[in-house]
Amino acid sequence: MAYAEPIASQPNGNRVRIALHAGRNAALAAVDALPADIVCSGFQSPDFLRAWLHHTPYEPAFMTFMAEGAGPVLLPLELADKQLICYAGESHANANFPVGRAQDIAALAAAGEKAIVTALRDAKPRGNALLLERQLEDCRGVPNPFVFENSAVSPNVSLALSLEGGFDAVLSRHSAKRKRKRFRQQEREFGQIGGYRFVSDVKADDVPDLLKRLFALKTEQFREQGIHDVFADAYVQDFLTELFVEGTKSSPQSRVLKTLEADGKTVAIVAASIHDGRMIAEFGSYDTAYSHCSPGDMLFFNIIREATENGLEIFDFSVGEAFYKRGWCEIETWHRDTVIPLNSAGRMIAATAALRASAVRAIKSNPQLWNAVKELRKRVPLLR
Repeated sequence: MAYAEPIASQPNGNRVRIALHAGRNAALAAVDALPADIVCSGFQSPDFLRAWLHHTPYEPAFMTFMAEGAGPVLLPLELADKQLICYAGESHANANFPVGRAQDIAALAAAGEKAIVTALRDAKPRGNALLLERQLEDCRGVPNPFVFENSAVSPNVSLALSLEGGFDAVLSRHSAKRKRKRFRQQEREFGQIGGYRFVSDVKADDVPDLLKRLFALKTEQFREQGIHDVFADAYVQDFLTELFVEGTKSSPQSRVLKTLEADGKTVAIVAASIHDGRMIAEFGSYDTAYSHCSPGDMLFFNIIREATENGLEIFDFSVGEAFYKRGWCEIETWHRDTVIPLNSAGRMIAATAALRASAVRAIKSNPQLWNAVKELRKRVPLLR
């Protein structure tokens, strides 16, 4: 595996060497050079990285790490606001993990924190600190080299459920009687407006218009909840449109849209990725005019049933606490956040990030306080 024209390489006798890839073209070349047998999260997969690089306004800061005697491991980063070097993809990248062959990632992890941090400071990338958020501790049994002993637990849980045993077994683990009764009630509600249709395979040509519909629904949802709209920027919408159009075309599909149609329109949409036997519901919403029919619940019931029939192993609701997720999920994953200061300004950033994460965890672990904060941010836009 070779990379095009790295601008810095550190053969300084350290157990870890780093190559920095300057600019968008070099970052794309690094992605194109990845072999087929890589270990990665779905949020650092080549299709995700290419689509993001085509649209992001941020400067890529991709780095290749090589432990002594091992091959390259790509860390796909970008220079974000306040001179922070973060995973490419903003908050749309979750379950983050470096990219490379399993043995090379394991060798980098074995080299250890001190060797990695020394190599980073010697390489002198632009920026004051690396802020590596929402990281998996391991992937396919391979440890994450960038989760250190003192890495903090991320403030937000990620929720998922096992699909083992088929759909009847899934239901038996999650209030089968109540779920089936609710499903029948929802079918009756939809029957009063002419029934419903579950669309499990949205065609690539229909993806752009459906995503526009989904972004509009998310805008309304976030406004009502007093949450910042992470889909508002045009480059984010363009990135997701490219990602899901191309993913829908791929074989096997890596990205899919699932919808529920009723009353002559699309009333619920979920955008999901498929990676390593796992379906991840990345984002979704529903038309609140049909809340009495619970279209979101109905759509997830159908999606999870289909996922079991297709032999998938895990259904992942991704990052974020929500009541509707808890009704299905028995798997909690707490990601890890690592801050690596590169200079004195970076040390201040690290201290601030640690305080903020601690405060967020404390607030979210107190239901009364968290509810009060959610009500407050509806009224105060600066808190969104």
